[in-house]
This record gives sequence, C-alpha cells and structure tokens, in this order.
Amino acid sequence: MKTTGKRRFAALLAVGALAVSASACSSGGGGDKEEKGVPAAKTATVSVGTAADSKGPAAAVPGGKPGGSVSVLNRTGFSHLDPQRAYVSNLMTVSELVSRRLTFYKKEGDKVTLVGDLATDPGSSTDGGKTWKFTLKDNLKYEDGSPIVAADVKYGVERSFFKAYNQGPKWVQQWLAGTENYFEVYDGPFEGKELGPDKIEVPDDKTIIFKLTEAHPDFPFAVAMGTTSPMPKAKETKDANDRTPFASGAYRVASHDPGKLMVLEKNTNWDPATDAIRHQYVDSFKFELGVTAPQQFQRLTAAAGTDATAFTLNERPDASFAEQIAKDPSLAARVTDGVGPYTNRWDINNSRITDVNVRRAMLTAFPRVAARLAEGGPTAGDFATTIASPTQLGYAPYKSPFEGLPPNGDQEKAKGMLQAANKIGQKVVFCFTTSKTQQERAVPIIEALNRAGFQMERKEISDTEYYDVIGKLDTPCDLYWAGWGADWPTGATVYTPVYDGRKVVNDGENYAQYKNAAVDTEIDRILKLGQNEQAAEWMKLDEKIMQDVPSIPYIYQRHRLVYGPQVGGATLNIHGAIDLSNIFVK
Repeated sequence: MKTTGKRRFAALLAVGALAVSASACSSGGGGDKEEKGVPAAKTATVSVGTAADSKGPAAAVPGGKPGGSVSVLNRTGFSHLDPQRAYVSNLMTVSELVSRRLTFYKKEGDKVTLVGDLATDPGSSTDGGKTWKFTLKDNLKYEDGSPIVAADVKYGVERSFFKAYNQGPKWVQQWLAGTENYFEVYDGPFEGKELGPDKIEVPDDKTIIFKLTEAHPDFPFAVAMGTTSPMPKAKETKDANDRTPFASGAYRVASHDPGKLMVLEKNTNWDPATDAIRHQYVDSFKFELGVTAPQQFQRLTAAAGTDATAFTLNERPDASFAEQIAKDPSLAARVTDGVGPYTNRWDINNSRITDVNVRRAMLTAFPRVAARLAEGGPTAGDFATTIASPTQLGYAPYKSPFEGLPPNGDQEKAKGMLQAANKIGQKVVFCFTTSKTQQERAVPIIEALNRAGFQMERKEISDTEYYDVIGKLDTPCDLYWAGWGADWPTGATVYTPVYDGRKVVNDGENYAQYKNAAVDTEIDRILKLGQNEQAAEWMKLDEKIMQDVPSIPYIYQRHRLVYGPQVGGATLNIHGAIDLSNIFVK
C-alpha cells in the first residue's frame, strides 16, 4: 500500500487532512433555539506524518520549563491502566503518558499529525495495506533501563488477545484474526502459545511485520492504540499491570493507592531524542482520585495553595459552574474549549425493549433541554441528531428524528404512541452514576418519561463500575447514558464497534445490544470501499440505523476543562481530556 512518505500514504488513504475537532454545529434540530449565540469551539486537523515528523525531541511548548509538580483531579479511580485494557478517555490519557505505542499523535497548536512513536515512521505497506512493516527507533528503553525490542511489541499485542482483557481496543486483534471473535483463533500468551509468523513476524530486534487477513489502509491509526504498547514477557504481572504498568513512556507510576491517590514521576530512562510527542517538564503528577465534580470546580475556582497548579483531567462543568465561567473573564481564560469526537447518547437496551414503537416513544418524550441544563446548557454541546460527530469525515446531517418535537420532548404524543403499542406502564430501569451531574440530569428524564406513560425505575451505579455494568449482556439496565468517540476520524471506528450486531458480546461496545443483519451486511460493504466513498455511505447507514431507534442522540460533546492559574500548556488531547504531554508549571 505504501512505501514511505507523507504524500504516498495520504493518497492511499484518499483523505488529505481529517477533521478531528470542528466548529460547533449550529443546527440542533427539534426546535432548539438556544444554540444561537454560543461561540464556536476551536478546530484542528490531523494528517499523516513522515519519518522526519517522527524524530524527537518534541518541539518546545511556548513558555515551557522544567520543574514543579501538578495535581490532577479526577472523579473516579482508574479501573484500567494496562494499555491493552484502557479504552475510556481518562484511562487512555494517563496510559499514553506512561506507555508508548508504535504510532501516536503529535500535537502542535491546532495541528495534529500521526507520527511514529516507537516506530521511525507511521509504517509502510507494499501490498495495498494487507501487510504492514514498522522499524523501531534506536535507544528505546523501559523504566528499568532495559531495551525495548520488537518482540516486546509482539507480546503486547498477543496479551491483548486474552479474552479477559477485551475491555481494550480490538482493531488489531480482529484484523489479524479475521474475525470479531479473535480470542477463538488465539487466546493470548499466558499458556505459552504465541502468534505465528503468518500473523506477526519479528525478524530482528528492530523490525515487526503485521500480516492482516484483509487490506486495512488505516492500520497506522489502529496501532496508535494501546494494543501495540510493548511488554517484556519477563515483566508480565497480569492484573497487577492494571495498577502499575511497566513504563516505556516519559513517566512511571511511583505509587498507586487505587481510588485515592496515584503519583507519576519522571522515567529517568526515557530519552527525549526518541520521542516527538511527549515532554517531561514537571517533576511529578499527583492524581487525586475520588474528587467529586463540585469539589473540583470549587477548588479550581479558588486556586488556593497547591490548587494553583491543579487541573481537572476531563470533568466538564455543571450548570452552576458554567454560569460562573460566563461571568468571570479571569476564570474563562483558564478553561479549554473544543469539540471532540464524541457524540453522547442514551442507549436503549434493545434486548429488553424489543418494540421499536416503544423506543420511538422514548425518543419522543426525551427532555433534552432539561437534561442538558444539568451540565451547563448549550456550552455542554449542541444537540445531536446523528450517531456521527461533526468531526467525522463526511459528516452531513439528515432529516432529524427530533423534527417537529418541542425542545423538551412531547410527552403526550409519546403516551399516545405507547397506547397504540399497548405498552402503557412499560417498565424502564434507568441507570446512571452517582456523580452530581448524572444525579441532577436523571430527575427531569425520569419525570418526563413517567408523564409519557413509562414506569421508570432508578438504578445507581458507581462511576468506576459503570461501563462494566452496562457492557454486560445480562445488564439490568434499560436506558443509560453512553458516549463514543471515533478512535480515528472515520465512520469505520464508530458503527463497527457500536452498532454491529455481531459484536453484541460481554464487555463489548455495542451497549444498546442492537442487532440488524441488514446493517451488518452494509457495514461489510462499506468497509471495502475507499475512504472518500466510505464517508458518504457511513452517513446513509447512520440514518438507516436511527430508523430502528437503538439509541437517543443527545449532544455533540464540547470539552470545557478548568485548570489553575499556574498551569501552563493546558490544551485538549485527541480524547477531549487535558493533554498531559505538554503540562508545565509557570
């Protein structure tokens, strides 16, 4: 597929620069008038770099200087820090500072470039994208000073096949195995088995070759995930690696008291000359875990003592704090703002709520305005009318499923729909976390759906366990919030994990348990097209899926995150969290 060089790679992908952060969409649908007047968020693009782009050290951040420590406030503990298992934005953000991977994203202002991280470049292919070769850089080392070799990358990929670790990204495993049930082809290295050279070849310490069952031009994006983080077989600690991963990045875990405190310190064996992405400005990151959203906002507003050098990892402001930001220019000056790849939605358990007319009634009754007020109103994001984010390549809105509805839903119309379906009194177990925002957001949702003739039952889940609970096939939940951002900005990383019926599995990402064989067939067809052709076809599929109402689109998430006045380099990363790679103390 590719020799080497930026121009050749872009031509094969048929995408020049892909949008990863776009201006806020002005049309919310469903009579949403309060979007007008909200300032547009920042924009960025991502392109594919060259070997020259992949060379370290990373360009200096304006004003960046070494020294000092910062506090990072997070509402929950970290369920997974093992890079092969981390797949939620805050978990990946931390993992990417501690654990390197074959490729990753270099961010310079609003410019984002996919470059070689462990690899010298974003990879090369000579057969149209079925076989991919990567060469490791010189002088790569772990936290103990031992060298990082290609066999360690292979072992990292192999451990991601272990079925119990399937909370993490699955692209590489599926493409090597040729099936969603990749663990049936190979179930990891823990019983002495390994992937043969027909899947991964490691001819020497610097070279790793992947042999996919089909061509995947976007493979260099897939290996930017934690799947390709290296792990020496001799350092395997299995579940302990989830608390204290063996570092290959700029920082290492110095201590970790789960749910309470974690401290990262500099990895003294990390060589900045090998890294085009990360900096090592601060001496340490102190992660304070279990700090509620109101506590975070209060502390960061006051910015007293060490909180002057503190920031939230990814907690967006609630309604009261959003109002405070609007009134205080000095506070607004230390708030990030950008539209990321996330479309937030409310999934309906299609295995339990099987009647599409009932699901349509739920969408019809849903009080989007009242729900969004709990997280700051329009500044939380424009109302979504699609599964796709506006940052997705080829995004184009279609006739909104909310068209003709009042902004807060139409409960009387929904009740009529339930009566017609003979489902008045339909029980709905509504699941949400114990966070302040979700607690407040639950109130108008429950009230509105009760008025529409549903019988709402509350079920609270801890923040730490939330995704594990809604991801189970036997989840007790019928309606629950979920957010999804593309792993890279094409529809291939949205519809395939979230709405492919063949991926209704325990710990999968098809949280709605949505199955439609015609949709599965269409996914397969679209994946065989070129990227430009795919872009328009994904949006047609988006509309087709929404005819079944497996989910209720909610907002295109906006990332407004607060940091202390002595924190420098606070920008958003590709996940919509604070980018830890650029942080320094002023």
